[in-house]
Amino acid sequence: MESLFSAYVLLIGIILFMVLIAWLGLKLTVKTKYPLSPYSQMPLRHANTLRYTTFFIVKKYLKQMEDLDNREFDLNRAALCRETGRIFPNVVNWRGKIYVDWTFLQKRMAGTWVSWGSLPDDRQLDLLDKHGTLEGFQTESSSENPLPQEYEAEYNLIKPGPLYVNLENDVVMGWKVIPETEVEVLVVKRPIIHI
Repeated sequence: MESLFSAYVLLIGIILFMVLIAWLGLKLTVKTKYPLSPYSQMPLRHANTLRYTTFFIVKKYLKQMEDLDNREFDLNRAALCRETGRIFPNVVNWRGKIYVDWTFLQKRMAGTWVSWGSLPDDRQLDLLDKHGTLEGFQTESSSENPLPQEYEAEYNLIKPGPLYVNLENDVVMGWKVIPETEVEVLVVKRPIIHI
C-alpha cells in the first residue's frame, strides 16, 4: 500500500515537472506581441517609465489644467508612444497589459470626431471664433481625410499631434505638447459661451 502511494506521488511529481518544462519552453519560444501605437505602429511602453523629471512635469501639468473635461489621470495606467511622445490614459489593466486602438478618442470623449484639416476654411474660421483661441493645438498641418484613423503618413510625427472636431457640438480635442518636455496629452476644449 505504501509503495503504491509512493508511485502515485512520483508520477504526479513527474507530470508537474513535464508541465513546467513545457510552459518554460513555450514562454521562451513564443514571441510576445507588444501593443502598437495607433499613430506610429511602433510598440508602446508604460508611461510610468518616463524620466523622473519628465514624470513630475507631466503630473504637475495634468494637475494645473484639470477641469471637468480634462481630469488628471494615473500615469501608472497610461501608455506612451516612444516616437510621438503621446500619452494614452487609462489603457493599462491591473495585470500591466496595454491595450490601445482607435476607440481611444471615443473613450476619451464620445462624439463624431473628424480631422481638423477635413473642414472647409469657413468652418475652421467659425470654430476659431467660437473658441477664441486654439493656441497649442495643431491647426496648421492636418489630414484632409475626415476619419481620424485614415490620416496620411506624413502627419505621423508632426508636433503637436492632430486636432479633432466633434461635429455634434463644436468641441475640439487634440494633442498638446507639455512645456519643457517632448510629451503630449490629449486635451478637450469646449466653445466659449457668449452671454
